Amino acid sequence: MKYEEDKKRNSGFTLIELLVVIAIIGVLSSVVLASLNTARAKARDTKRIADFREVSLALQLYYDKFGTIPVYNNGNCCNGDHGTKFNNMAQDLVNAGFLASIPQNPSGSNYSYYYYGGSVIGGILVTSLETMSATTEAKPPSCRPFGNNWCNNTIP
Repeated sequence: MKYEEDKKRNSGFTLIELLVVIAIIGVLSSVVLASLNTARAKARDTKRIADFREVSLALQLYYDKFGTIPVYNNGNCCNGDHGTKFNNMAQDLVNAGFLASIPQNPSGSNYSYYYYGGSVIGGILVTSLETMSATTEAKPPSCRPFGNNWCNNTIP
């Protein structure tokens, strides 16, 4: 009889064993979630870059048809409501049939647009990428006052 009582008492897991298993599961899940968040950030960056390529091509097509790009003069690169300017410019591209819809930044913030004229007509598209650190050096021609790390300068 004593043997059966001891067997019943020792047949389960101890509290320490359960806590160790829970701790291991917690560590593994945090590693998986961290890598999943990195993959999501890379996916958002990929969408941003694809949006910029699409808008850049649409701006070039717009320029070929109209001889200019949408004009929203902001004064200079460092001030103004560039998000509204981007949406207005993109709406012009949609209305002209060069974009299907206005691209939306996956993080919810606005993309930026700056038109500049003078001897060269062009536009600057700006956003921040999550998986790249900001640089202080730009690939010419580019606009660096924004402090962001992705800048596309479209010169038709």
